[in-house]
Formats: sequence, structure tokens, C-alpha cells
Amino acid sequence: MSRKVIIGLLVAVSMQVAAGCADARVDPVRTRRSLGSLVSAPAPTATPTARVSQITLPMRVVRVSGGTLVYVPVWVNGHGPYEFVLDTGSSNSSVDRSLVRTLGLRRTGQVHPVQGVTGSGVVPIVKVRRWTLGGVAMHGTSLSVVDLGIGVGGLLGSDELCRFENVTLDFRHNRLVLQRR
Repeated sequence: MSRKVIIGLLVAVSMQVAAGCADARVDPVRTRRSLGSLVSAPAPTATPTARVSQITLPMRVVRVSGGTLVYVPVWVNGHGPYEFVLDTGSSNSSVDRSLVRTLGLRRTGQVHPVQGVTGSGVVPIVKVRRWTLGGVAMHGTSLSVVDLGIGVGGLLGSDELCRFENVTLDFRHNRLVLQRR
């Protein structure tokens, strides 16, 4: 396999991983063919049939202890908004233990394994009827319960963010821009 094909395969795999939603496996033959057609084919033109809706939300950026946290407004079961930390590194969205108590969210009896930089363990699961970001309903109704201890409602992870076509963090204007088809 040529170096060009190997680099193309790595790019294809990393794009799928970065999307956070890619359950599909990479087919090296199809990927090689599509890479070849990208090199030889003319640049594609935009089609007017694709309709993209855009949602713009305020975000709050906090820099603490050498790190940066981005907070976005989330509604849970019709209450809120609550500040959730936007966490692209988290594969599962979760709700903070304090919000579970505030809203009286019921545990399902199930647990979920979690792993972070400080260790691993299992956490309880709660059910939510509906939770929204900018009026858009999130898909998950079972959320892990975590004890973040920083006064937020929870974490909005890549499991939900990957459902959007494009997610833009506009730090200059403190806003989150979501696009979907």
C-alpha cells in the first residue's frame, strides 16, 4: 500500500473518531477508491436542495486553574435552564447528583461504567422525560449520575453533540452555533 493511501486511511479513521458517532468500520477498498476519485475528480459544487437550520445559543467560558470550561444552557423535564459543561471528550452525557436531587429524578436500578483521568468506577442511571439544548430535544433519556462538585447541572457529551451536522464554539462572541439538516 502506498504512503498516500495509508495517510488517507488514517485521515478517514480519525474523521470518524472525531465525529464521535461513527459506528461504521472503515472499508480500505472503498476508502482507497473514494480517495482516488477525490484526487482526479473536479471539486463538488453545493446543491441548493440541502437545507441547514442553525441554532445559536449563549455560552459562558470560564478559565480556571489553567483549564477552560464552556457552559451551555440545558432544560431538563421542562425546568431550567441549567448550565451543563460542554465536554467533547465525554462519550456519555451525564447529570450532576445535585440536579438529580433538585428535580427528583428517579434511578433506574442500572449502573454505567465510567472512566476518567482520575480513575474508573460505576455510576447510577436516571431517566429523564425530555431534555433540550436550544429547543432541540436530545436523544438520550437515560443519563449517568456523576458528582462533579462544581455547581453545574451536568455534562453535555459527544453522544449528543455528534447528532448535529456542525458544532461551532465562537469564543469571540461567547456563543455556541449548532447546525443540522
